[in-house]
Parts: sequence; C-alpha cells; structure tokens
Amino acid sequence: MLKLYKYILVLVSVGVFFGCSSDSATDPNDPKFDVPEEGVTLNLNNTFQMIDHFGASGGFQDQWVGKWPDATRNRAAEWLFSTETDSQGNPKGIGLSLWRTIIGEGSADQANSGFRANSWFREMECYLAPDGSYDWTKQAGEQWFMSKAREYGVNKFTAWTGSPPYFMTKNGYVFSTSDVPTFNCQPDKYDDFANFLADVVKNYENKGYNIVTVCPFNETQYEWNAEVGQAQQSGTKATNAEIATVTRIIDEVFTQKVVNAKIMIPEAAQLKYLFEGSGNTVNQVGSFFNTSSPNFIGDLPNLSKNIAGHSYFSNGTTNESLRQRKSLRTALAGYGLDYWQTEYSLLGTAYQQNKDVSTLQEIDYALWMSRIIHTDLVFGNATGWSFWTAFNQSTFGDHPFRFNLILYQPNSNGPAHTDGSITDNKLLWALGNFSRFIRPGMVRFDVVDPDYGETASVENFMISGYKSTTNNEVVLVCINNTDSSRDITLDNYGEDFEVINNSFEAFTTSMGSNLRKSTMNIDNIRIPSKSIVTLKATLK
Repeated sequence: MLKLYKYILVLVSVGVFFGCSSDSATDPNDPKFDVPEEGVTLNLNNTFQMIDHFGASGGFQDQWVGKWPDATRNRAAEWLFSTETDSQGNPKGIGLSLWRTIIGEGSADQANSGFRANSWFREMECYLAPDGSYDWTKQAGEQWFMSKAREYGVNKFTAWTGSPPYFMTKNGYVFSTSDVPTFNCQPDKYDDFANFLADVVKNYENKGYNIVTVCPFNETQYEWNAEVGQAQQSGTKATNAEIATVTRIIDEVFTQKVVNAKIMIPEAAQLKYLFEGSGNTVNQVGSFFNTSSPNFIGDLPNLSKNIAGHSYFSNGTTNESLRQRKSLRTALAGYGLDYWQTEYSLLGTAYQQNKDVSTLQEIDYALWMSRIIHTDLVFGNATGWSFWTAFNQSTFGDHPFRFNLILYQPNSNGPAHTDGSITDNKLLWALGNFSRFIRPGMVRFDVVDPDYGETASVENFMISGYKSTTNNEVVLVCINNTDSSRDITLDNYGEDFEVINNSFEAFTTSMGSNLRKSTMNIDNIRIPSKSIVTLKATLK
C-alpha cells in the first residue's frame, strides 16, 4: 500500500508543477501518469506448515498390476515415483514421497467372500491364517510396489485396513451385515487384531520400510452394510468408544513388540466428521483428544499426532469448502495436531460445477482436483495429501478421469488374468505439479494476490508458495481455471527477494501438455488458460 501512496504523491506533485509552470494542457493518456497495477506479493518470511508428503494409495488394485510383466508394472512405477527427467527436462514421473498400502483382511482366501462377482478386484489376501501362522509371500503385488517405491527413493509408507481378518469378525465376513450394527470384530479377538497389526507392521519394518503410521479404522461413520453376495468392499462401522477401547489395546501391543510406526486415529470419511456433530461416530478430534472425554486417548505413547480425514463430499460450495477446512485447522491447532488428507478422488457431482458433464474436457477434472489440493493446503494447513487410488479399471462414463491416476485394464475379467494395459491421465500429472516439486521439509509461505479474494481465487485463479528449509529453492503452484491466460507480476521482486538468472523453470499441465518444461523470465510470467503451472527457482 506504501507503493500506491508514493505513486499518488508523485502524480499530485507532477500535476502541481505543470499547473504552476505552464498553461499548456497535458494529455491524460500520457503513460507517465499511469498508476502501476499492484502485483502478486510473495511474503517469504510469513510461513505456515511444513510439508510432510504427497502420496497415493495402492488401494486394492496394486495387488494386480504389481504381478504383471516387468514392462508394464515398471512403467507404472516410473510414472508414480520417478524424480528423473528426459533429455528436454520434462519429468518422467510425479515423484510421490509417500505410498499408502493396505493390510489385507483375507476375503480372497475365503471360499465365499460374500462379494459380488464383479468386485473380485477388491478381495484381499491376508498374511495371517486362521491357525495363527503367517505367510509373508502373500500380497505379492503390494509388496512389489512398496519395494519399487523404495528403490525410487520413497522413504515413507503408511498402512491401513478396512476390517479385521474375516476369522476375527462377528459375522465371518469383512463387511457388515444387518446383525452387525457397529465394529465387526468379536470382543475376545481385540487382542488378536492388535497383535495381527503389530506383526504385519513389524515385518515391514524388519525389511527396512519406514512405516510412519498405521490406521486400524477407516471411514467408521459409514455402515459398510451389504447382503451376503452383494458386498463391493471391505469396511466396518465403529463408534468412537469402540475405537478408543481397541486403540488402547493396540498401543500396549505396539509397545510390547517395539513397533516404531505410530497409530493414526482417526481417519474420517469426511472432514466435518473430525470437528463437529453429536453422534457417537463424529466430532472425533474432541472425542479422542479432549482430556474430559471418556474416549480420551491423546496421551497414548504410540499415537500419531497426525489426524487423517478424507476430502470427499466436502466441497459442495466454495464457502462450505473453506468453512470446513478453516474449522478443522482451528480444531487441530487447539491440540497441537496436524492434518493429513489421506483419500480424495472425484466422488459426487461437485466437480461438474453445474455444467453439462459432456462439455468437460480432461483438464477440467485435473483443475478440480488441483483446487481441492490447494484448499486443503492453504485453508486446511494440510501437511500431507494423498490420492485414492493410484489405479482403477472402470471405463464407465467419465470414470477414467475421476478415480485413478493410472487406468489399468486386465487382459481378462477375473483374478486369473496375467497382464493388461495401463494409461496415464491428467490427474496423475496435475498431482505432479505439487508432488514432484514441493518436497518433504518445505514450508508454505504467504502469497497475496490483489486481484482475488478467498472465494474468488478458489473459483478462478489460485497461487500457493513453498520454500526449502535446506537450500534456496522456491516453488509456486499456479492454477488457472479461467478461459484466459494471465500475466503475473511479482510486486516485491527486487526489494524483498530475487532469483538466480531472473527466471523460473516452468512445468505446465494443460490439455496439450503433461508437466512440460519451459523457462519464464521474471518480467514475462504467463499462466495459460485452463492450466496448472509450477514455477521453480533458486533465491539469490
């Protein structure tokens, strides 16, 4: 604002000078009388959260692709994990820094899993057998992707499960039935469930994997109820009281077995379930971390300080999207907790933005996902962000653009298939605009865009900034959801900061490019319409 006052003062002074010294008229369109427009300000010293990771879930499907021939599965792994570039400097992959893997519950080991025939791809093997023996050769596809991720330099993994093993559940299945209204585990098997989780995680740790968290409960607000023969996915509802009871047991077992991973509780199906509501499955942050709550578990030594939520169905309107993230941010700050967004894909219809879905281009899906990432980072202060899922096989309607980073197509429709094809999509590369360049340990800094307020920015043009804490690297992620390109001027350049060579490396994802590299000089930063552009430079 000081700059603006200076320009106004100059104009007044010039006007007074000419008015007193000459009777000749002055052209009002003379450029010397223009008031410069205010540009974007980078407040590099006003910092927020430190980024822990960007990741994705293997889901249920990496078990299949991970057993395909090397040519196919290696290409998938390169897309997901590589930080290398081609001869033109274009990224070969999106450089994920975390991989989320599932702990199988044994539905694939049952003679009758209760699943629909066409949901075979979500049936999971279990390392543990009913007789108490372990077979560590199972889940071979998942293990292959974990190994390949580590080979590419990924050093953080997180594990989760949808259900206790089928032989510990109340109904003998890994989903709920009408006679199982809440946690589908026999109470006398709680210890067995805790030991199972500890043994699986410890096995991974003994193999050198850094399992940072394990989540024993996933989306416990939902019923996960199905008739036998009609189930589509494993899952179980659980009350906050049941979660607290079981988590205390898991904590004791983790201590006994010297498990390094932390227990991540909760992992809510929607963001609002973390901080509001009056039922026995919601308002989970207060339920588990308020010392006056009967479900308080915040003092358990093996409990993670990271709270997981899913951004599904949290974006019906822009105002509601921002409200939920700001409310969550405030709730977590009161307990010294961090927010990890652990699952998001384009469920629901909000991504359509009241448009005819037939008019959407593939880049529109990527722009919507980028918008969600931005709101989680900037308004929710998320320190970690993961997509669900890396792989999906549905080609119905616009599903290939909504539910996967990589579309996989088996060469036959069933678990006996041996190979298939894979196709990348815009969601993969748009996630890469964040994951490939915002590396673990970077901190987010304040970016002020005078052209847009909070709501307008989310709907039109978003900018967020990040800087390294170990070198002078700085990263900007620009998301242009408008139909016009925009020239960016950095208002405080040359006063508060400068970058080497007065230029940025730019990586653009648009309808016609996937993280394509170019160079933008500081006085010629142009963000194309309908694009995500990452700008990277080194501070002087």
